Amino acid sequence: MTARSLLAALLLLSACQPGPGGEERRTRFIMGTLVEIHLPAGQPRGHDDAVNLAFGEMARLEEMMSPHRPDSLLSLINQNAGGPFTPAPAEFIEVVRRGLGWGKLTKGTFRLSLGPVVALWHFEDPEPGPPPAGKTLTRALDLVDDAAIEIRDGQIRLGKAGMKLDLGAIGKGYAVDRALAVLAGAGVKNALVNAGGDLAVLGRPAAGKAWRVGLQHPRKPESLIAAFDAEDIAVATSGDYQRYYIHGGVRYHHILDPVTGMPSMGLTSATIVTANTADADALATAVFVLGRKKGLELIESLENVEGMVVDASGAVAFSTGFRRLPGFEFMGL
Repeated sequence: MTARSLLAALLLLSACQPGPGGEERRTRFIMGTLVEIHLPAGQPRGHDDAVNLAFGEMARLEEMMSPHRPDSLLSLINQNAGGPFTPAPAEFIEVVRRGLGWGKLTKGTFRLSLGPVVALWHFEDPEPGPPPAGKTLTRALDLVDDAAIEIRDGQIRLGKAGMKLDLGAIGKGYAVDRALAVLAGAGVKNALVNAGGDLAVLGRPAAGKAWRVGLQHPRKPESLIAAFDAEDIAVATSGDYQRYYIHGGVRYHHILDPVTGMPSMGLTSATIVTANTADADALATAVFVLGRKKGLELIESLENVEGMVVDASGAVAFSTGFRRLPGFEFMGL
């Protein structure tokens, strides 16, 4: 068992224990990560059922959007690439449309059709081996074409045989938003949902006290770079420390540049704060690939979006309004 899996196991063992003052933290492994739902004391009767429903909603979306399940809707669409349209529910189409929108806004830095390239990397394998290269990588890059993703009358089609949708940079954020919506619909007024760095908060945990969000140091997991207070907001971080391996003395991580098919090397982490987790998730990925200068320019061009980046030299940079977030505190590097 690795250190990472041991930590997950320890968290799972304590996940259903109520915290001090009646607080409750529950944890499940969904979408390839540990998902935590934190409810402060004073929730309405039946909140336990609401938490189960929220976890169930995320699991349902995972069944639909997982590339690892041969029976998922995503897998079916990928299997039909170059062939017929595949019927898809409105929520799935919403995620795809939103992803395509971010692709256009970022001029292709964010792409849903990156699946063929992602499939060449094996970050989950015990020994992933050398990175893809040569004709294998070139052929996969030729299939990365968001313009060939067609949506018509509640159906989706990939226009080229061999294309693959990959929703990894937006689907988890969407699932967090849906989990929070399920909790709110059940009468829960204060909650936090965290799925491996994609986080959304509802209300406040206590009167006069906001949720406190800390941002992890990309090279010192026990340390924080910055912290701020959050209420009814979403946060997502993309970092090169989340999934990576080292081969031949080189560190390869899972955030791929759609142009080269290789890990983007300019930043070590990018954090986005905005209204919903799906957009924060997609933007964090796009900003990471764009790098410090262009990434911050993109953030500054958007309303109600703030961001923080840490570059490869260890320098930290913030968007104009990030330091004005409530309760902002910078711990340094």
